[in-house]
Amino acid sequence: MKILNFFYENAPKFEIDYERKVQISQANIILKGPKKSGKKTLIFNYLSQFKPEEILFLNLSDIRFEKESLKQLGVFLQNHHQIKILCLYDLDFTLDLQDIKIPIIVSTDKKDLHFKDFKELWLDYFDFEEFISINKKNLPINHLVGLFLQTGRSELSQKNDLLKQSFNFLELEILKYLAKNLGQQISISKLFLELKTKIKTSKDSVYHAIKELENRYIIYPIMHGEKKLQKIYFRDFGLRNNLCIYKDFAHLFENVILNELFKFQEDFFYNKYFHFFSKELKIAYISSPTLDIDLIKIRARKIVSKALELGIYNVIFITLSSEDSFLEQGVKFEILPFDKFALGF
Repeated sequence: MKILNFFYENAPKFEIDYERKVQISQANIILKGPKKSGKKTLIFNYLSQFKPEEILFLNLSDIRFEKESLKQLGVFLQNHHQIKILCLYDLDFTLDLQDIKIPIIVSTDKKDLHFKDFKELWLDYFDFEEFISINKKNLPINHLVGLFLQTGRSELSQKNDLLKQSFNFLELEILKYLAKNLGQQISISKLFLELKTKIKTSKDSVYHAIKELENRYIIYPIMHGEKKLQKIYFRDFGLRNNLCIYKDFAHLFENVILNELFKFQEDFFYNKYFHFFSKELKIAYISSPTLDIDLIKIRARKIVSKALELGIYNVIFITLSSEDSFLEQGVKFEILPFDKFALGF
């Protein structure tokens, strides 16, 4: 009871900070997303409508919190009838909540954590449109694109110390390998053999660590459209530059595009013709940051038959500044600068 009472009497200040596209509209939800994606701010915005004495906010990542105290949660709430809403922040394990009679908000960075009868709400890192809105910088759009590419989507991509705090040694070595091989087909066996020359580990440990990084919304595998091959990207493209010193803008730009495609909440695939495509949406994307329009048109004529074979009728080349559109055998080809692509959803 003492722990629960401490957190109740020392609650954080719940006030509106900034708005996100995603909003909490009801309780009894589980809010999912990566660390540093803004889950706490979103929750605070929702809780600001309550009086402080009506809220029990338990931050399970606070080192002062003790898991055992949750066994007394039901009794504590019965003794404090003024509490109207419960928030379990940064929960990473299952918990019996059936006896809790008041509305509950759960937040987690675990994709595989589920609660019966809870609606799931997904919060991603900032997209480009939110980045512009939150930064409120009165700059030309090309400068804002440059700033976005430089800073990334979260604090994790800006502060090296946060990486050391957020990941163990094996996870960091895996992330560094993925950063150096961004946009390349990844073989877990090859990754394991390289890691074994640096650290003592097992193949099972490497597989488990990769699955855990995916489960925590840090990495995002893309499968080949026809073969058992995969590429692994970051959910925050900015992580790449915080993990290695090698310059590789072409593959970084691919990651930037993929991060914007998360808004579709659809499965995308890749092959040697398209960086990302969806048969469901009948659309494909090609990252071409610096290719000029004439060369793009030549490439379009070479890949139009493959687009038709996959049932794709819209192919979009994403560039830094070029813009055009044309038809080729019934397939619409568009050339869009990144800002128009990202702001056009």
